[in-house]
Amino acid sequence: MKKLNVGVLGCSGYTGIELLKILDIHPNVKLIFLGSNSKIGIKAEVLHSGFKNINKKIVRNNSLISKVKDLDVLFSCLPNGELAKNFKKFTSNKKIKIIDLSGDFRLPNSLNKKWYKTKRNDDLFKTFQYILPELNQNKINKNRNISNPGCYATSIILGIAPIISSLNKQSILIDTKSGISGAGKNNNIDYIFNEANENLSIYNEGNHRHMPEIENFIAKNYKKTFKIIMIPHLLPLTRGILSNIYVDLNQEITEDKVLEKYINFYKNNTFIKISNKIPSIKDAVRTNNCLIGIRKFKNTKTLMVTSVIDNLIKGASGQAVQNMNLLFNLDEELGL
Repeated sequence: MKKLNVGVLGCSGYTGIELLKILDIHPNVKLIFLGSNSKIGIKAEVLHSGFKNINKKIVRNNSLISKVKDLDVLFSCLPNGELAKNFKKFTSNKKIKIIDLSGDFRLPNSLNKKWYKTKRNDDLFKTFQYILPELNQNKINKNRNISNPGCYATSIILGIAPIISSLNKQSILIDTKSGISGAGKNNNIDYIFNEANENLSIYNEGNHRHMPEIENFIAKNYKKTFKIIMIPHLLPLTRGILSNIYVDLNQEITEDKVLEKYINFYKNNTFIKISNKIPSIKDAVRTNNCLIGIRKFKNTKTLMVTSVIDNLIKGASGQAVQNMNLLFNLDEELGL
């Protein structure tokens, strides 16, 4: 198979740079366009010194993507709302496949208006599909674009998928913590080192955009309705997400049996690691893995599922490349 001609919009942000690192070593990829709104004219090596093939590639204005011919795949790492607003300007070639890492096409129109408050063409939304590879890759349509799942949503959905049918209550309580890079590069004072270091803070409690994303995925793929109660925390770390998910089971079952259920559920998924050890963030950083551990509390039907990922890789850029591999019938693990 010939190499895929690939472009990246928003390549100078955290997820953009992480994506370039992966694509740079992908054996079936030729990076032909690096786009940014803020780092125009610099060489790729200024963004990251460790590139092997694209060191001298010049970063151009995002808008120039419309002049690029023979593009097969376009990754968008733009802020929420930017791809939807500029879609026609960025994608004059209708044959290319778009993989969007923002929230622009994750939610149906009614939810999108409430949670993202951005304008979006509903017909355009229908050209996208939400793919979390381990759970719904069998539904992937090779003729549609892909909306990449959010980082919190990835850790949480992967954590509860094996036991959806075994849950007793219609609400799920989640205590989840993320490194600072999850907020992206911005000037919010809460995310600068001096404020975040030696601190642990709660934000968007019960009001995070990934809550409806999780609820919508469960309803669409498992035909069940759950209320997600999600409490996100900001950790004084650069990267990583640890989600503790608390659920009540509808039957008496031992911890070993639950663990066995998880192992069987993910037995064919390379990037999911199930263990009787509760994972920590350092176990997952700089990998495309999701590590899952469980604990059943004695004399109760209550279960704690701990799911850990790197928010920049499995929660964003790595999963995006995983989705590209599936979309083009490549080995799912290529580049990862």
